Amino acid sequence: MTMAHSRVMLTKGTLPSAHLSRLCAAHPFTKQLDIVFPASDELEKALTSLKPTYCKRRCTLVEFLDFASKSPDGNITAMPSTSECVDTWCIDPRGVLTLCVSKSLYEQLGLVGKKLPFKGCPEQYVIRIPVRQEIESVAVRAKQKAALKLWDELRENGSGKWEVVYCQADIMMQPGTSESHEAVIVQPHICRSTDIHVPVPALAPLPEESTEDWDERISDLFEWVGMACLGAQRLKANDRVNPYVAVYEVPAPSYIGDVTQITWATFLHQSFINDALETVISHLASATDNRAFVAMTRHGCCTSPVGAIPLTLASDASLDAVRDPPFRVPDINAEDTGCFILGPGQNGNFVLAESIGQWDARWG
Repeated sequence: MTMAHSRVMLTKGTLPSAHLSRLCAAHPFTKQLDIVFPASDELEKALTSLKPTYCKRRCTLVEFLDFASKSPDGNITAMPSTSECVDTWCIDPRGVLTLCVSKSLYEQLGLVGKKLPFKGCPEQYVIRIPVRQEIESVAVRAKQKAALKLWDELRENGSGKWEVVYCQADIMMQPGTSESHEAVIVQPHICRSTDIHVPVPALAPLPEESTEDWDERISDLFEWVGMACLGAQRLKANDRVNPYVAVYEVPAPSYIGDVTQITWATFLHQSFINDALETVISHLASATDNRAFVAMTRHGCCTSPVGAIPLTLASDASLDAVRDPPFRVPDINAEDTGCFILGPGQNGNFVLAESIGQWDARWG
């Protein structure tokens, strides 16, 4: 289950699980969520009734920081909508603006930061600035604002103002456009596949099954999920591919049935990811078919300088305002994915596979 320049971690457990809820809270920047399950009108209706919303705004960084500082409790999640990986920034729900800039811009800004510790990547620096104005002294705040204003001025002859996407917790945005922003409801894309090979997952280790055998079996299940998300022809019951060209075997046991995939993509707030997870868990808790399962795949925004934020040890998965997030290099081709496979029953089993890139210090 290893890939070049990527690291994978497997976690297994039973529902309900605080670990899964904490995982949603710890990942504020998500660009796509895929949910795959054996066809169920009830689950499809419940999931598509969720209405994730985000806002778009075109402005300077100084203007956006001023706006964010006036947000209730400073609870805002934001980043540029462009794919810029060098000289970028984000605001996470802890109320911290994180800059990730090149050496040349770092020297021009004159703010104190830390050099990214990775080898083999461009030299970049991370600067962290509290969003709330009262946290810093007037003099420090003035220096920070002057540095950000300089950055905005340097962009005037190039990229210009920032195209920002953002979400605010506990604030319902009505879709539409105002003078300051545009509110957007993310519409789900639904794909229904008929007559395909569907596995019957056994997520817990079988009696006398070795760790290596379990890893291989679970790896095969995640491979099936990936192929289902891609709409792979190999899963079709009537597939007649030349065995000398491609060979694929569906994890056993399996049956021929219909599968639904629902995808939301753009910029997704962590509360929506948690709502989708709770909807899935509720559906599986009352499932009467022991073949029922749901796979959820979360794709992180890899161009954000923050991938995961630290949480306290409290059961409510509250944010840790003391510890800094792990360093990582913003890279559009980086890896930041989490995939859950959840089984039926009130105490059903689950398996989680997380994959991150080589320039991400989340696991050391």
